[in-house]
Amino acid sequence: MHEPAESPLHEIESVTRSYARFSRSAGGLASVLGGAACLVSYFAGALLPLTPAVRAGLVALPIVWLIAKQLLMQRYYQRFGHVEEQEGAVARRVHIACVATTLVVAAVVTVGVGFSAHAREALPFGVVGYLALVWLLALAAWRWLRSPLDFIVGTFLFCQAALACAGTAYPIPGFARDGQGLLTSLIALLFPLAALKMLVAGFADHRRFVRLRERIARLRGDADRGAAA
Repeated sequence: MHEPAESPLHEIESVTRSYARFSRSAGGLASVLGGAACLVSYFAGALLPLTPAVRAGLVALPIVWLIAKQLLMQRYYQRFGHVEEQEGAVARRVHIACVATTLVVAAVVTVGVGFSAHAREALPFGVVGYLALVWLLALAAWRWLRSPLDFIVGTFLFCQAALACAGTAYPIPGFARDGQGLLTSLIALLFPLAALKMLVAGFADHRRFVRLRERIARLRGDADRGAAA
């Protein structure tokens, strides 16, 4: 027996639901760029001498990624009009927890830096940049890092950028600089693993969008033929 064909209304609802994912939870090529940026930041920070050019590149990476992420969403994945994905209760609670944790960490870091610099007349420029990036991460987590993978990779990129301002970076096991322990290296190793997962998810989302674009074109063609009849 043949299954009944999906009604036009159900097809439109399905397409709209899939299309809305690209406003929030589905990154597509933006996720691919984020994963690639995470890997570049991780290996460049650990293996290259932290020259001013390398440090500037590490600081620029999260900003460039967020801009590219927004442009891809607005100009490519939401090219047929903006449709906002409805955030579920679980996703909302996870997002609030991530933002709250980031704010607490930013506040603790700021207080710690303030106490350590109490005797100084002014904070060094690198420390000011470090604090600015920590608080910018809190803003990014609230506004743009909506999915768990976005948050993990974005957190690494901003933290690596903040460390670069202070003249250091996350180490790779076996390549740690002086004063960097094995535990820090092993914790940092989690981020490139998340980056690889993000790359795979991004390519899968993009393939889904290509198929979705074909469904949208077919629906628009059916609508045009219906209007002409």
